[in-house]
Amino acid sequence: MQLGVLTRNVIIPPRQLLAVTILFSSAFAWFFVFWTYFDDIVSPAINTDPFWYNAGIMLFLVFIVLSAILGSGIAEKVNRRKFLFYWLVFGILATVPIPFFQSKESLIIFGILAGTSFGLGITSCQAFLADSTIPEERGRVAGLAILTTFVLVILSFLAVLVLRLESTGILLVSIGIRSTGFLSFLLDPIDKQENKAKSWRSILGCRDFRLYLLAYTLFNIAAGLVAFIWQGLPDSPEFEAASTTGNFVRYIGLGFFAIIAGVMADRVGRKKPIMLGLIMLGTAYALIGIMTTSATYFANLVLSGLAWGVIMVIYLVVPGDLSFPGSEERFYAVGWLIPLVLYIGINGAARFVIIVAEIAVFSTILTALLFASAFPIWTASETLPESKIQSRRLKEYTEKVGKIVQETKKTD
Repeated sequence: MQLGVLTRNVIIPPRQLLAVTILFSSAFAWFFVFWTYFDDIVSPAINTDPFWYNAGIMLFLVFIVLSAILGSGIAEKVNRRKFLFYWLVFGILATVPIPFFQSKESLIIFGILAGTSFGLGITSCQAFLADSTIPEERGRVAGLAILTTFVLVILSFLAVLVLRLESTGILLVSIGIRSTGFLSFLLDPIDKQENKAKSWRSILGCRDFRLYLLAYTLFNIAAGLVAFIWQGLPDSPEFEAASTTGNFVRYIGLGFFAIIAGVMADRVGRKKPIMLGLIMLGTAYALIGIMTTSATYFANLVLSGLAWGVIMVIYLVVPGDLSFPGSEERFYAVGWLIPLVLYIGINGAARFVIIVAEIAVFSTILTALLFASAFPIWTASETLPESKIQSRRLKEYTEKVGKIVQETKKTD
């Protein structure tokens, strides 16, 4: 991929691009690291009673959603820069005491605090990305933000593995990631235009938004149920090695495919990349259902990771495309965060609910869900206006003709 494809017709200033990327990636990388190592961070407390651990997990997820809805309302009434700054401060302070209070009751408190510290400002962070970009560049900026997120995640995983970090060390890594968000405030004013927000009813009354939301919800349900497939995999060194290597390659592929998806989204629109992602994910599930070996398991992890790279970028873009001025936070609270937390909740439930079923059966169910999620996308309108797609094609064609003319003149 040529670098010119990433920068052509991009008008966002470099400093603002860095601010958007750093603010977004620091928050979401913290979330993925914190969620992945939740067991290790609170390890002394979870040995007391599984009930308290399960309750802490559920409250963490529930309060992400509740605080995101609350935060979207607060962000509409206050200065965005101050709101996001105090959100970052709160996010760090909320997790610092975890190593010092390791009891079963403390899991409830930390589940609520950690969930709130992420959800409260995350929709405003996403709205900052949408407000800072025009539709023709939003996909590439979102792709860069997702790529940076998973670069930070991979570096964190390597640090934990190489340094053999335990509870306190992992927590310090997550705090370090979150703290990088402060760099954004040195790069950009992080302000917003003052517009009156639309009601929640108006947002849910948007037909195309409902269709994209339905598709994303079905997709996340299917993706969450994958965890139940892994319960039926053989417990062997081959599958363990495939899991370790596959997940590492999965995150790398997810990040880089996010850039490809961002370029596609700005060139051909949003619907075609979503369809591509759904096809890739359906293929991954069908593959493991047809033949369950360590090789197909590895291929499933990698292919599904690439699909996630596509779909995460598109659904970071679509709410911004459809949102009303002043209501971006509300669109992201409903359209991006709730389905994602639904996925994580179902995925997390697989730790405690053992369902013994044939892998082929689950594979068929997941493929059917993905097929069903394609219908709302098919009937929804393209969120990148056709006029902008045609304008870009015409401009590129004119540039090519101009280059041919110039080369012809040189040879004469």
